Amino acid sequence: MAPGFVPSVSFRRARKTVSAYPATRGSVCMVVNVSGSLPERLDGVRGLATTEDRFRVLHVLVLSEELCDFVIEEGRKNGAESIRKYSESISVCKASKHNGGDLGWHTKQTFPFPEIVDVVSSTDPHTGVFKARSASGWHAVYVDDVKRAIELTSWTPTRTFRRTGQNLGKIRVKREQQEWNSYFIETHGCQMNKSDSERMAGELEAMGMQVARTMKEADVIVFNTCSIREHAEHKLYSQLGPIAQRKWTYPNIAVVVAGCVAQQEASRLARRVPEVDLIVGPQYANRLGELLQDVAQGNQVVATEASHITEDLSKPIRVGGISAWVNIIYGCNERCTYCVVPNTRGVEQSRTPQAIRAEIEELARQGYREVTLLGQNTDAYGRDLKPRVTFAELLRTVHDVDGIERIRFTTSHPRYFTKNLAETCSELSKVCESFNVPFQSGDTDVLKAMNRGYTVERYREVIRQIREEIPDAAITADTIVGFPGETEEQFQNTLELMEEIQFDHVHTAAYSPRPNTPGATMENQVSDSEKESRLRRANRRNEMDSLSRNQRYLGRVEEVLVTERNSRNEKQVMGRTRKNRVTYFEGNIEELRGKLVPVKIVEVGTFTLTGTQAGDPK
Repeated sequence: MAPGFVPSVSFRRARKTVSAYPATRGSVCMVVNVSGSLPERLDGVRGLATTEDRFRVLHVLVLSEELCDFVIEEGRKNGAESIRKYSESISVCKASKHNGGDLGWHTKQTFPFPEIVDVVSSTDPHTGVFKARSASGWHAVYVDDVKRAIELTSWTPTRTFRRTGQNLGKIRVKREQQEWNSYFIETHGCQMNKSDSERMAGELEAMGMQVARTMKEADVIVFNTCSIREHAEHKLYSQLGPIAQRKWTYPNIAVVVAGCVAQQEASRLARRVPEVDLIVGPQYANRLGELLQDVAQGNQVVATEASHITEDLSKPIRVGGISAWVNIIYGCNERCTYCVVPNTRGVEQSRTPQAIRAEIEELARQGYREVTLLGQNTDAYGRDLKPRVTFAELLRTVHDVDGIERIRFTTSHPRYFTKNLAETCSELSKVCESFNVPFQSGDTDVLKAMNRGYTVERYREVIRQIREEIPDAAITADTIVGFPGETEEQFQNTLELMEEIQFDHVHTAAYSPRPNTPGATMENQVSDSEKESRLRRANRRNEMDSLSRNQRYLGRVEEVLVTERNSRNEKQVMGRTRKNRVTYFEGNIEELRGKLVPVKIVEVGTFTLTGTQAGDPK
């Protein structure tokens, strides 16, 4: 949209329509009707025919040639990712520093650095990072996209995008629902997103659609997004570019952005990529069909308002038929200073034990043998229910479902984990001996800055409780290195905790500032180079410990639930042990898929096991 242009917005609730002006984030159904003359809209809408060359540039602006050469060298390895990576930490360009180095779309007349505009405008996109000098300093430049000048075609977009059946813009057309015959969902991020994608697939198939083999073949394209790391947002926008261009040729396709980026970036996303038809937060995953009905009327719809998550009426479309995700609690009430989840997924909302058991019983009837109970914080389950129910009580409620052989859960919070839960897991034979308990830092002062609500000693106590009840339990964790203010000594405390506890695996990450979180504005931000150094050292520690922990399996017979063929070795099948170790062994996938197979472990790697079948499957 052109600068200064303000769309009109109508918020539709319970069949009543009220007006709001200007557009804001946070509506159950925000229907954006874009109006304005063609010249007003040309600058803001990507993909339109244009009479001038337009180019989109990412850059890092520095004051020394030596520093520029460093970025160029990194760019030879990683291309545009290097620009995005270093713009925040070293670029002096105020216009792009906090936007991944993105200067946006420009013509030769509007480009802010006229000394280098000729070389920039004549460079083909995606040809690598190059060096240029202007009066402002040295630039490491990456041309991300180019629109070459072409004549306008014979069609002219109508002057307004209207809501129902009147003059509709070229990309905002009224459709009959049956025109959408296929869908494709691309899922980024955590298990919660994977579960949400299954629910959205159920909604789409209930509308009569079938899954397409590729994104290009789909009538409805869904990006289910993650915002835990900044690069996930960059990835989304880079993927939306070609889809937006395609929509100008095939306006009947529907483009949906769902998940945490949708929740967090709704208004900005609607403006930046107007070709997106539906922007929907995680809490509306099971209402996708209803929202698409509004899209079918020619509207751009945003659904991100806080909402009570109603019990699912649509059936998720799950892949595999062996192991299934089952949501038990949505949202999160914690306020960790690095995390966007409370902002994107809302407050905690527990499903009832009866609804959860009913879903698991249905899965058993369909032949599933394993379920994983999902929540941002499973230990918080039930504290919002009346009467209150504990997670340990829920495990007992679902444990005796016939046909389900294994029960897993993720994720636990050290602040709420109880000895009673450890005892319950030890008593219930179907509950797997595998726990994911993030520690995030091995230093209590850093944990306090993160607002985690526990100390390192409390974390050690949780691990002791687990190992007292289940001595051979597999324990995995998460950690963040380079949190603002973390010193080298405090990082060493993290390495020492990892060595002391000997985790089976640790999911490591360098701290990434996220919008609207306290951590993003804290002083003493750790440099990217130091974060990378600490991440490498944490990964080395993790690999050593994982390999060491795997040694205990040599010679043992482990029960493996077979799920698929080993894509790298057609003679082998693969599955997971009760302790969640990926295991390979020779076998016929047609005979063994979905079976529990005893496997003798003969070889161990850092993260996998290899063995031979040691008995009859069941």
